[in-house]
Amino acid sequence: MKRIVQFVILFLTLNSYVSAEELSTVIDSLEQIHKQAEAGDASAQARLGELYANGVGVSIDANKSVEWYRKAAAQGYPEAQYQLGAMYGSGEAVTSVNKDPSKAAEWYQKAAAQGHPKAEFELGSMHLKGEGVTRDATKAVEWFKKAAAQGHAQAQSELGWMYQNGKGVARDSVLAYAWHDLAVAHGNDNAKKLRDLTNLNYAQRAEARELSANWKLGQVLSR
Repeated sequence: MKRIVQFVILFLTLNSYVSAEELSTVIDSLEQIHKQAEAGDASAQARLGELYANGVGVSIDANKSVEWYRKAAAQGYPEAQYQLGAMYGSGEAVTSVNKDPSKAAEWYQKAAAQGHPKAEFELGSMHLKGEGVTRDATKAVEWFKKAAAQGHAQAQSELGWMYQNGKGVARDSVLAYAWHDLAVAHGNDNAKKLRDLTNLNYAQRAEARELSANWKLGQVLSR
């Protein structure tokens, strides 16, 4: 580990990407994270998994990334569980993990059970498509609502689509508009087109906008 870090640091120094003072901080930080991870610190293990996955301060190593995520996930660390779910969901560029939707759903479930919004969204998507789990639009809505209540913009937009099309819920154009509007407010530009295609009269549009404007974190929009 130390040798790899030193090589990367030397490369960065020679190419003037960072100062010597910054490099010293990077070395100390990486070594400290590694010591904590070796000692069983779940958050440090998950951090190492991330560093190896993205090649930050170390060479990209998918197998080591999986190894450290597994250690953290085994201790119940939700972010590591989510990342393992994502790896099994794609199987891309990860030599020790083949694509396996069932395992992806299993890890997403563990993270979602602890309130991880991204895992909740992914689990909802899997139920909607029937990948790795039974196709169930109602369950998809349940998980989308959990993620949306935490401000997950894509989950909010998905709920808008579900209400727009009556998938897993009764069709409701006001709630469809409101969820799309909330998704736009949280940075999902794709939701704008879907929102503007929702057919509402003046009173319904005003109601929908009031719902989204008064939304608070942790809330599920309802009428």
